[in-house]
Amino acid sequence: MDVPLKKKTVYPQKYRKEWETQEEFKMWLRPVSNDPTKAFCKFCHAEVYARIGDIKKHKETKKHKEKSDLVNKNKQLEFLPASKDNTNSLKIEGTLALFIAEHTSIQQIDHLTEALKKCISDSKSVMDIKMHRSKCSAVIKNVLAPHFKQKLLDDIDSQKYSLLLDESTDLSVSKLLGVVIRYFSSTHKKVVSSFLALQPLKTADARGIVTALVNCLEEHSLPIKKLIGIGVDNASVMTGIHNSVHTILKTEYGLPNLILVRCVCHSLQLAVSHASEHTLPRNIEFLIRETYNWFSHSPKRYEQYKDIYETINCGEKPLKILRSCDTRWLSVEETVTRILSQWEELKLLFSLHKDKCFTADQLHSMYADEKNLLYMNFLRSILNDVQIGVKTFESENANHVALLNTLMTLLRSVCTRVLMPSAATTDNDYLTIKIEAHLNPVPYLGYLFETHAQKTSLTDDVIKAVRKRCIDFTVKLAKEIQQRLPSNYIILEKMCLLSVDNTLRQGKDNRIADLAKELGFNDEAIDKLLQQWHGVNFVQWTATRDVIDFWIEVRNYKNAAGINTFQELSDLALSAMSLPHSNAEVERAFSAMNIVKNKLRNKMAVNTLNSILFIRNQLKIMKKTCYSYELPSDVISAVGKNWKYSKIDPSQPSTSVEPSPCQDDEEIPNEVFNVDF
Repeated sequence: MDVPLKKKTVYPQKYRKEWETQEEFKMWLRPVSNDPTKAFCKFCHAEVYARIGDIKKHKETKKHKEKSDLVNKNKQLEFLPASKDNTNSLKIEGTLALFIAEHTSIQQIDHLTEALKKCISDSKSVMDIKMHRSKCSAVIKNVLAPHFKQKLLDDIDSQKYSLLLDESTDLSVSKLLGVVIRYFSSTHKKVVSSFLALQPLKTADARGIVTALVNCLEEHSLPIKKLIGIGVDNASVMTGIHNSVHTILKTEYGLPNLILVRCVCHSLQLAVSHASEHTLPRNIEFLIRETYNWFSHSPKRYEQYKDIYETINCGEKPLKILRSCDTRWLSVEETVTRILSQWEELKLLFSLHKDKCFTADQLHSMYADEKNLLYMNFLRSILNDVQIGVKTFESENANHVALLNTLMTLLRSVCTRVLMPSAATTDNDYLTIKIEAHLNPVPYLGYLFETHAQKTSLTDDVIKAVRKRCIDFTVKLAKEIQQRLPSNYIILEKMCLLSVDNTLRQGKDNRIADLAKELGFNDEAIDKLLQQWHGVNFVQWTATRDVIDFWIEVRNYKNAAGINTFQELSDLALSAMSLPHSNAEVERAFSAMNIVKNKLRNKMAVNTLNSILFIRNQLKIMKKTCYSYELPSDVISAVGKNWKYSKIDPSQPSTSVEPSPCQDDEEIPNEVFNVDF
């Protein structure tokens, strides 16, 4: 009887740290953090079994040899700490990275560095520059961007702030939440709206937006308890009564006094769109859209029109027809104005092409119809008033008194076109009056409309029908504005209590306490604030023209004992000034995003994109440029530190982290940061 042999127990080989010290393995062999039986090749981004035979077999593969040759061709550079010998070189490298971040693609640094060395070969500082694409990318993300972020956080300090929020999709179809912070800057002596981040969104619902927002604030070490207001568009996911971003922040994050400010520019755009949807004839929209489309893809057509226009106008060149776009607030006003200024020339152009093209025939018949000219003149007149309101609210530095006056002037100018003269006298009347119940039997629809109505050859019945439609548009627009803007009016009205004239007048009431309560001041602070409110007019102030300058002076005031007796009042005023009035700054951030992340840079990672946008925005706020901004000594020193490029901070405990493949066309994988400059 055969006795079976005892089966030999096989123990799996584990990774040995000693292998990393061997000459043939030390450049590329690393452990796998979650599996001790495997090893990781940094060059190939591949795992192999932690057996010496398998590791040597991997070393002889074609892929590994190609990767090794690529690395060995580049000399590994060691960056020394800043010293007297290399400080100038590091300063030049930092300035070059700042130039790249502000102006152009990171890839341009390769040629820029070599061009400098060739042109200034007699300078040791220039010849010692070691700056190529990978290092420049690391300097922007790991040195310059953190420096500017720290300056922003130091400027905000412990003040209350507001946020502007909006969603967008970038070129790579990634959903992003744009976050802009608005606060009073002690450094710049004004209220500043600063780009904060483009935060990736996993889901675009309210819960996903709030999660992304909270993560963004935590990354920037901003306490959410200091948040006093959010400026949003009119999307229901932001402003809804149930389960919106605003309600979640109020109920789940301890912000019961969080103020919601709807963007006035978005509101006016929606008001105009809804008013024109069912009141104006559809051929007006067709005329505006197809006039632009006629020229948009045909240089030949534009040259033909240019010849016609120059012949009629003695050599003067025509202005290009603009496109009406819903994503640009009230762009239809500029489009209508441009078409009206070239009405006769366009009519002649389409008359020459009407027999060859159906669209040209349709457009010619519309341009020849005097009814359409009346509609266009009416639109130009009424939209001009609305456009003034949009441009005022787009401005970052507009004070709240001016904004309130602009808002009421806009509503008043729209309503008075169709209301009886005595129907409304106060601002509140215009906000609440029922337009249909007080219609003027003979409304005045603007000088442009009335003068062209007198010159036209249309019959009285036709003019009456056109007038009826224009009145319907005006009534609908007034009702839309009344529906969308009262909340903004209430906020601006309370903030106007803090105007210089209101603050310094005698016999003030205590309505300021309501504003303080909305901004989260406790009862004790409100009691002090009211005492200061009634005593501030007894001090002789020098800055009484500008509201920001006035409250800065109040904030810096000291009595004989060196105590600021108006501390709570000035905090209230500057916090209130930080409330947003439009989302224009977020829209500008998205425009900048589309410039930076374009078709040629479509793989740019969010980290790189955020760093570039942040640096550009901070330079703009400081009114500095890449050559006029003086880099501090600690930033210059950081440019020469190895760990800024390897992303391994020596102050943190070392861990074995498995490298991840590069997904950024402007980034190089971690292991190449030290070898390809």
